[in-house]
Amino acid sequence: MCEYTYENGRKCRLKALEGSQYCALHIPYEEGERLFGDEIRHIKEETFLKRLKSGQTYFEGVYLYEVKISDFRAKKPIVFKNSHVKTLLFDDVSIPGLTFYNSSAGRIVVFGSEVGTLLVHGSRIFGLNILRVKFSNSIYIKDSSVRYFMLNSTEYIGKAEKGEEEYGERKTATGRIELANLRDVRRIGINVRYPLMKRLLEEHGIKISSSAERTVKATALVLRDVQFDQSARFKRQVRLSVRHFHGQIVLENLHVFGHAEVLGGRIKIPEFVHVTVMGNFIFRRVSFYGDATWNVTVLPHLPLELNVEGFVVVEECRFNNPRMSEIFYRIARTSWERNGDLERADEYYYLEMVAKRHARLTARVRGLKKALLKLEGIFEWLFADLTCKYGTDWKRPILLWLAAVNIFFPLLFFLTKSVQGLSGTMGFFDYEYFSVVTATTLGYGDYHPVGVGRAIASVEALFGMFMWAVFLTVFARKYMR
Repeated sequence: MCEYTYENGRKCRLKALEGSQYCALHIPYEEGERLFGDEIRHIKEETFLKRLKSGQTYFEGVYLYEVKISDFRAKKPIVFKNSHVKTLLFDDVSIPGLTFYNSSAGRIVVFGSEVGTLLVHGSRIFGLNILRVKFSNSIYIKDSSVRYFMLNSTEYIGKAEKGEEEYGERKTATGRIELANLRDVRRIGINVRYPLMKRLLEEHGIKISSSAERTVKATALVLRDVQFDQSARFKRQVRLSVRHFHGQIVLENLHVFGHAEVLGGRIKIPEFVHVTVMGNFIFRRVSFYGDATWNVTVLPHLPLELNVEGFVVVEECRFNNPRMSEIFYRIARTSWERNGDLERADEYYYLEMVAKRHARLTARVRGLKKALLKLEGIFEWLFADLTCKYGTDWKRPILLWLAAVNIFFPLLFFLTKSVQGLSGTMGFFDYEYFSVVTATTLGYGDYHPVGVGRAIASVEALFGMFMWAVFLTVFARKYMR
């Protein structure tokens, strides 16, 4: 009999291998290779699959090489405890749970399967890959060393608990993908391309079609107390990549030694608590959604909780309320200002001011105050946005001035015939000349307005002085700060 003793004090009942005191599952790598050479790989795999098909799903202290579990159904969770596995591949399995506890593995791949709860705790794994998986409870990766974590086309298919919803709580009891207290992490990727994984699956007879790729859907994606490998060679790489994710994102006590990106997807009520990104943080083609409670409690503190040493890029993103877009654009603007790129900072400043204006217009007020806010918004758009994009575009005042003075106002004078001169006949160029003289407030006296032309000339004179003042202010701000 095998001499391996479980933690509960019982001994393994399997027959020991010839020349050893351990069975095929519990014999260590070195001893097995010394006694049986490469044949020990097949012996271990055959024994494991045989025990699995016989109904055993709890494995403690086992040593395995490459094991593929394919087309398997079970009513009990599969548990690995105090075990050592080189490569563990699940293909088309349906199990209520998969637990990897206090164990080590080179690579774990769960592909095209349905799992209730996936738990990794106190383990050491080089690569953990979850591809095209449907889970009905949660995915927890905690208190472990995981070098690479990849999660693609995975979807939560369960139903959230309704008890907490009745008291106004968010639905976070189930459907969570949580990575907490991890160390030695080199990369976390959600829906990222992994060519080596495709090659590995094809070697095991699994063909992957790119057309089957889907978004990752979960109630919440939580990354808490994750320690990234701080080797210099990873400093310039993208360490955290979240692409096409639908759900809530919570980043807490996170220090990303490198770059981070969130691309595509629908992000609900994101939370950043004590987050530092040493490189750049990129948000591109993301739809952000926040509720009323989140807007009051989380959003105002976002600039303080999220610290990005590099640049923050916010491109082609959508926000369900202007206050949220204002905060994100402000974070981006301050990052570019801090790093000396004032040209790009001005772009985000303009977007921030537009969002701030929309936030005022959408404020919940009624009556006279609402009407005054709308008038203020129209005035701000006309004199601050349309003329110079809130002081960030010095070319726009010039173009507006040239178009108005050389085309618009001369055309008004021409159509109304409201300018008289020393000569009896007036051509279009005479009206244009009068328009330029009026806009620059020269007033030579050879032409003068009559009738409605006086009102038009007065407006043009005010417009000309205002636009020159705008141009000088914007030009000075642009090139002298």
